[in-house]
Formats: sequence, C-alpha cells, structure tokens
Amino acid sequence: MIRKFILIVVIGVVVAGSGYALLREHSLRALTSLFDERLQSGDYLAAIAAAGKLKEGGVTSPELDDKVSAAARLFLADEAFKKAKQAAGEKRFNDAGAILRASDALSDPSFKYYEEAKKLYDEAEALAAGVAHKTAVTINSLENQAAAEKGKRAAAEKETEKLSGSLKEREAALSETTKKLEDSKKETEAKQSALVVEQARAQALMLQVANESKQKFFTELKTYRDLAQKGKEQVDNALTEINAKRDVTALVYLSQGKILFEEAKSKTTDLRSNRTIATYQSAVDNLVSALAQLLEASKQFRNAIVYIDEQGGVDFTNSTSKGKAALASGTDLLKAVSAVIAANP
Repeated sequence: MIRKFILIVVIGVVVAGSGYALLREHSLRALTSLFDERLQSGDYLAAIAAAGKLKEGGVTSPELDDKVSAAARLFLADEAFKKAKQAAGEKRFNDAGAILRASDALSDPSFKYYEEAKKLYDEAEALAAGVAHKTAVTINSLENQAAAEKGKRAAAEKETEKLSGSLKEREAALSETTKKLEDSKKETEAKQSALVVEQARAQALMLQVANESKQKFFTELKTYRDLAQKGKEQVDNALTEINAKRDVTALVYLSQGKILFEEAKSKTTDLRSNRTIATYQSAVDNLVSALAQLLEASKQFRNAIVYIDEQGGVDFTNSTSKGKAALASGTDLLKAVSAVIAANP
C-alpha cells in the first residue's frame, strides 16, 4: 500500500506540473457532457464508451459509477427489448415475457422504450395466458362429456330393469330397448372416438405448454450466460492491460466486468430459487459458481494492480496467479453451461 501511495503522489506531481492541465480539464468536461447526453438520448453503448474515456482520464465518483451502472443496465434492457420483440413476432409469447422480466426494461422508467416494453409485456402475457386457458377449458369439456356419457348409459340400464309385463309387452319393450341401446351404443362409440381425438389434442397442447416452459427457462439461462460471457471478456481485456502496466484502463475493464457479473448473479440466483427445471438444476448451479469465480478473478486482479510496477514481486505474482486460476475455473464452468444450452436449442 505504501508503494501504491508513493506512485499516486508522483503521478499527481507530474500531472500538476504538465502544461496540458487546462486542456485536459476541458476535454473531461466535454466527455462528461457527452456521457450525460448519450445516456439521456438512449444511446447507452455510446454513454458507456464515454464513461470509459472519463475513467481513463482519472475521473471517479460514486455518482459517475452509479450512472455507468445505470447505462449498463439500460443497455442490457435495450438488448432484451429487441430479443423480446423478436420472440413475440415468432409467437413465442412466454419467451418474450421472460426476457422482459429478466431485464430492467419494465422496472426503470428512464429506459427509452419503457412504455413500449410494458405494452409488449402485457400483450405477450395475455396471449400466453390465453393458450394455457384454452388447454384447461378443453380438458374440462372432455371430462364433462365423459361424465354425461356415463350418466346416459346408467339411465338406459335402469330403464331396461323396469321393463315388465306380458311376454309381448316384454318382447316389444325389449326390442325397443335393444334398439335404443344399439343406437346409444353407436352414439357412445362415435362420441368416444371423438373423445379420444380430443384427449390426444389436449395432450398435444399440454406437451406444447411444457415445451414453452422449457424454452422460457433456457431463454433466461442463455441471457444470464451471455452477461457472464461479456463480463469475462472485460476481465480478459483487463489482464492484457495489467501485463502492459496500464493500470487505469485495467481498472475500467474490471469495473465494467463487475457490473455485468453482479447483474447476472442476481438474476441467476432468482432463476435458481424460483423457476429452475429440476432436470437442469446443475446447469444453473454451474452458472452461479462461474460468476463467483469470475468475481474472485476480478478481485485478485484489482489486488495485482496495486503492485503493477513490481511485476516480479511476490505480491503481484500471487494475486495474478490466483486471479488466473479463478478466471480459468469460471471459464470452464461457463463452457459447461454453454454445452447444456447448445444441447437444448
């Protein structure tokens, strides 16, 4: 820590004595204004890029970190909104609803497509509910038909038992009853055949609902895997910068990666607790573990930056070694999750 403090003091002295201080201050103010403009206009990717330039210039504050975090979430919300629109256009209404729920598109009024996202979500949920309701109504109707047919047969049998009287009356009654029974039997057989067809249709609808639930689950899992993958790329970039002794840009990459990891971890934990299909529980557990390892890698690389000018030292070597081990472990776990996703297109 003492070496880092001395490094910071020396850098401060050099910067204070440089001739471009005023130009640098003007440039940072312009970048700050550009960042705010891009964030307000909804160009979130450009806002994040401007924030990165600010951090490269040494601008740090809790307010800026909050804005960068907001820009990252809104960028992900923008991506989710596009995917949800595509899913709705393909009539995958459960997927559309799941994608929107997993993002901030519905919860953050500052999102540029907030009203459109709410409308799309309501429409998708209504259409998905309609499919489920239609299946339930069909099954209930089939059960009622079966009960009615059973009642008709019971009534016919009871009528037969009441027949009495003379032989002719009995024969006539028997003949009439036999005819009724034959007609009833034919009608019952016809209705039974129709019932079998309806039951098959209901079963097909139930299988469709189950398949849509599975697709909804994998849509969420893939979304959070993608967040983790993007965060890992930021950590990879940070490691390259650390090796080149560029501490400021390395910290920017690590900060961006941490935002993505923490967002993905929160969403994945919620998926694990509330919507995970038992068969794929291990895949969700692997993603949770991968995010924990990638966060640990980010932490170790941050520690290494403190000793970036002493790359042969024990402290730097230990931190980078631990960071690389955690990064490798997280990468392997992500590959395992990706394999499960690829096997369930």
